[in-house]
Amino acid sequence: MPSVQHSRSLIARSREAANRVLAILLLVIFALLVAVVTVQVLSRYLTDSPTIITDEIARFLLIWLGLLGAAYASGAMRHLAIDFLPERLPDIARRWLKIALQAIILLFAGYVMMFGGGELVRQTLANGQTTPMLGIAMGWVYIALPLSGAFIAFFSLLEIVALARAPHPSGDDV
Repeated sequence: MPSVQHSRSLIARSREAANRVLAILLLVIFALLVAVVTVQVLSRYLTDSPTIITDEIARFLLIWLGLLGAAYASGAMRHLAIDFLPERLPDIARRWLKIALQAIILLFAGYVMMFGGGELVRQTLANGQTTPMLGIAMGWVYIALPLSGAFIAFFSLLEIVALARAPHPSGDDV
């Protein structure tokens, strides 16, 4: 059986690799969003008629940015958390609470985001629903939901394993 130290480094490396992929995707999406909005603003002021297509592109890029950004925040452990209760619990209870919360996040990401989002993608692709201006399948826009759900579920699973395999807490190391 691998040592706790080895599994922790494997968990850390897995988390870092997934977050690196997300960071690159987010950087590209953000750069595209800035470029598209800049083109829209320039066309509005220089030609007095904004390009209509840029509004739709910006909207879809913002959807992807928000969903993948939430996954990145989850992987970096930077998501919103209220720590009033956990800070007042004994170390072992705090660990179990964190495991329970990660399990709830895992269930939500798996069922709502991955399964529900996957169904949304499947239905919109099957129905042939397309975007008004670009004419691309809406399923390609909606695929950000199960994709970000998969990342969030992955990060939650890693955190559950890390918490479960950590040595018994002695202080504030959980």
